[in-house]
Amino acid sequence: MTGVQLEKYLMSSNIFKDENVYIVETIDGKIYNRVPSYYKAFIQMVGKVEINIYYNKHGDGIKWVDFTIGGVNLYACHKLKDLTFETLYLELNKIMSRDLRFIEWSKIELRNYKIESLYEI
Repeated sequence: MTGVQLEKYLMSSNIFKDENVYIVETIDGKIYNRVPSYYKAFIQMVGKVEINIYYNKHGDGIKWVDFTIGGVNLYACHKLKDLTFETLYLELNKIMSRDLRFIEWSKIELRNYKIESLYEI
């Protein structure tokens, strides 16, 4: 998954809001896109949920996606390039499975994902 795809899924949910923090995605050294790297939402009975894209500038430059509850409790971390819609859905479902907005969003996106996967075969 790319940052653009992650942004598309999270913003289509109408649950998450992006902050004015951005990363630049590059492909073969060329600037590809500027995407938000910090998303947050407030879920009743859970609290603040945050999704953050980051990378170590002095390391290998691999982008990671952190899923955090309440600003302290890191409950999942995945490489952005290895993140799929299925993984994103499973991680969000762990904490938002009772939120009506998430349930509606997931029904639509799961259907769309399955339809798109048929065309890739």
